Amino acid sequence: MKFYTYNYILSRIEVTNWLQIFFIVLATSILLFGVFKYYKEKKQSKYRELSLIALFLVLIMIGIRINDIQIHKAIDDGYGTALKLIEELSETMNIPKEDIVINTQAARDGAIIRVAEEKYYRVIYADGKMLLEKMELYHPQIEIIDAESNS
Repeated sequence: MKFYTYNYILSRIEVTNWLQIFFIVLATSILLFGVFKYYKEKKQSKYRELSLIALFLVLIMIGIRINDIQIHKAIDDGYGTALKLIEELSETMNIPKEDIVINTQAARDGAIIRVAEEKYYRVIYADGKMLLEKMELYHPQIEIIDAESNS
């Protein structure tokens, strides 16, 4: 069974994909160049076609980027719930965040939390509140995944 540390979940929050932004800027530059040359060169059709191709590239890339942002926002929200759960448990139980591990990357009903070497709790959400049910695992085969070990 895999358990994830606070630092690992924090490191998984998506960062901006700079390569996509580079291509959007490049296509926009080509678009602006084509429009400029089109009007400067007495409206020759080759620059108009270049501008149209660049415009379509920019629109497609912006659409892809918006889709990626929406997908990563949903994923990051899941990571955020796990982080919030660990932070709340840390405050409530007076345990450092680094000593709490969770068996899922997104906090949900039924997640298992380990707060000490052999103390396990099942998370139950009811009426917007979190309940912890103490549990015992017999012969657990635990693998801790941390940010340093998975970089």
